[in-house]
Formats: sequence, structure tokens, C-alpha cells
Amino acid sequence: MLEYGEQPIAVAPGEFALEIRSGNLWIEIWNDTRSISRKILSIERHTTGALDCSIQRFGGKTGKLTILDLDRPQAAHRSLRGLRENFAEQFRRMLSRQFPAWGISSLSSSPDLQRSFSSRFPRARLERGNLGMAAFACPTPDDEEDVLSFALIWYDHVRKHSRSGTRVELCIFLPEGSGRLSAQRLRWLTGQSLSSRLFLFNAHGSAGEVDPRDLGNVETSVASHYRPLRLDASAASLLARLRETPGVGCSPELSGTISVRFRGLEFARIEPGRLIVGIEERRELSACHTEEVWNFAAHLAALCTGPQPLADSPGGAVPPSFPEKWLESSVRSHLPLIDPSLLPDPVHGQVLTTAAGDRDLIDLLAINSSGRLSILELKAAEDIHLPLQALDYWIHIAWHAERGELKHLFPGAIIGRGTPRLALIAPALAFHPSNTTILRYFSPEIDVERIGVNSDWQKNFKVVLRLKGAESPQSHRSLNEA
Repeated sequence: MLEYGEQPIAVAPGEFALEIRSGNLWIEIWNDTRSISRKILSIERHTTGALDCSIQRFGGKTGKLTILDLDRPQAAHRSLRGLRENFAEQFRRMLSRQFPAWGISSLSSSPDLQRSFSSRFPRARLERGNLGMAAFACPTPDDEEDVLSFALIWYDHVRKHSRSGTRVELCIFLPEGSGRLSAQRLRWLTGQSLSSRLFLFNAHGSAGEVDPRDLGNVETSVASHYRPLRLDASAASLLARLRETPGVGCSPELSGTISVRFRGLEFARIEPGRLIVGIEERRELSACHTEEVWNFAAHLAALCTGPQPLADSPGGAVPPSFPEKWLESSVRSHLPLIDPSLLPDPVHGQVLTTAAGDRDLIDLLAINSSGRLSILELKAAEDIHLPLQALDYWIHIAWHAERGELKHLFPGAIIGRGTPRLALIAPALAFHPSNTTILRYFSPEIDVERIGVNSDWQKNFKVVLRLKGAESPQSHRSLNEA
């Protein structure tokens, strides 16, 4: 049973009752920790697995109640939606307690794809005189990684649709046990005069404001060792041949090993004194057997360029593609197109051994001829969270660079004192429209650029778009801006 604004409760045999009292239908449900009693006013809707009721609580207040049959697959969606609507009502109570002098002009958890509003997070707009508030709530600690992207989109929307002269503030409500990630991000989200406040709420819905500076410092570590790549003549010749094969890329690692990939799928590793080749079954070869690695690469290329898959292919079919890692190989191979000032070697991947949140981005760390670090964040598909996930990595790299903890990664180079440059690299048509909105709130200290490559980058890699900061493509600007 779901009652909006309350936690769901199971309707179990022997733990509920239906009674007629003075001509009215009442339902009672109880368990070891809770009991509720509600008068059913009407049945509003009856569908497979769900019964929507209008109810009266004690004190005469009306509300909604839904009874779901969880054995029915049709009820799964209603259950999720009901939980979200419940949390939205809890959020309304938090706001009423926290800001009693404010009026809640709107509160919703309904999705809006056109404006990129998510149904996972309830959003509210509050007003008091010439002050406005964009309030946003996160239901669970596991959702924190995504909440700030949607919160900024909502804040930007409220600002644009507020009366002239209204000062709007962003208030984010997070569950206890979370907040560190959001606090670290908010310290660098100072663009467009962003004013933000952070609140933590407990299981009972009681919330209190916290200072983001009290939620802990950056916690991360950087790889402590880097073994520069050393290749003998045969390995160097093999690498040169592999790089000319369509779809094949070579990614040096901190250990001095080279990962050789076809369309992002690793099929060989070049290590000091030995070779490892294979996909499902791997074989170790001596360093002199470079021809076998080359033959394997040529075979994979033939599988994908021939008229149909070959029966004797490794795994019995065309090998799968891994777009992010494939894009990484292409960027490494065309680094001068990304930035002619970047040094071709070394370019590191997976420098950090610990970073905030789970990341599905590819990150590369390079340095240019003047000693400035560059972070290259790669994404092969549209992602609304790209800017803030990239910001997480930038925060950690900048933190280590400020403490001089990256010098061993670039032997012989003098790392400059300025903050690292941040480049977001993706197919030009794959940048989510809201990325521009979120970048608008990045600190001016962060030098960020979006670099778009052509949609068929797998065949012929080109850079077709460059946007500094929160710039919009010319096609999205007004005539005056253009």
C-alpha cells in the first residue's frame, strides 16, 4: 500500500482489516513498527494490479492511497512511480518546515524530456517577495552522482522564468550519509553568480543546512610509479604496422606495457621481453614473434571489412566494439588535431586509483610544450552528466598538481603552476543540449573546451567543432549573437 507522503507498507495476511463503520469503509494495516487507519472515500481508478483510492485521514484531510499487487508485472511501474510521488510529498513537508515564510508555487516529480527534467528527483519553486528559490531533492545516496546535473538545469530554468529583479537561490536536499561529492563540485560551480545551499535530511524527513566546507576534503590517490616505454627494433616495427591497420589502436600504460586493441577490444599486449595475444584464450609469445600479433590484427580487420563474418574467426563471429576505448585509440592517434601543442608522449590513462563516483568516461592526461597539463575526457555517446563527471576528474588532478604530485608522470618536463585545461571530446552531434547550460556555471578558473569530432570518426577522424566554455554552436544562437 502506497500513501503519498508516507513509506510503503506491506499488506500481509493477518495484518490488515476492512470494516464498515457508520456506513463508511475503513482499511487498517499494521506490522511490527507501524499501523495506519484510513477511511476510503471513493475508488478513483482500477487497473490490472493497481487500485487507486481517495481517502480521509484523521483530522479530515483528504489524500490518495494506492494498493498494488506486486505479483502482477503491470504493477512494477506503478510501484516505482508511487515511491517517487511519496518522496515528492515528503519533500513538500521538508520545505514547509524549513521555509515556513515561503510559498511553494510548484512542486513536481513528473518527467519532462524536452527540458531534461528527471522523474527521479522532485523539484520545487518557492517565492517570497523578490526572492526565488529552486529547490531540489535526492532520494538516496546512490543517486547523488546524478543529482547536481539535473539541479543546475532546474535552477537555470527557474532563473529564466522568474520576474525581472528576482534573486534566485539553489537549495539541494540530500540524504544523510551523502553530500561530499556535491560539496566538492559546488566549490567549483561559481559561474553566472550561482548561489547555492546544501541540506541533509534524515529518515524522518528532518533537514538541516550544512556548510559544504565541512563535508571533507578531496580523497584520491595517484599512481606512484611510471615506467617509460622502451621498445626494441622489432616491437617498434610491429607498432608502426599495427597503427596503420584500420580499427587498431595502441594505448601505452603506466607500467610500460602497451595494450593493443581492435575497435576498443584488447587482443594483444606488448610487455618488456614478451607478447600476449588472444581474446578469450590468451597465449604468451616471445618478443621475437611479432608476426603472429600482426596476423591476428589483420584477421580481425578482415572480419569486419569482408562481405560476411568468417566461421573460423576468434570467438566464431565479428568481434564486438567498445566505442569509448575505440575513441581513445583514435584520439591518441590524432592528437595534433585535438591540440597541436600537446606532446605526443607520454599521454596517460587511469592516472588516479581513486576518484569520486563510478565513471564510464575515458580520461587521458597529457602535457603541452609550455608545461600546462591537459585533461581529455572522452565520450562516444550523448551524456547529460559529461560536464560534471569531467569536473570530478579535473578537481582531483588539479589537487594533485597543486601539491607537486604529478611530476614523476612527465619526466624531464616542468609542470606549470596554472590549473589544468579540460577538453571534453565527443562526436559533435553527441553533446547533450544541457551540457551548455551546466558549463555556464563552471568557475572561470576552469579553462574548458568542447571538441566535437565527425560522426564517422571511426573511418576518417576529423575535428569539426570547437566551443570554449558555455559557447553555443552558431546554429543555436540568435542573429545578434552570431
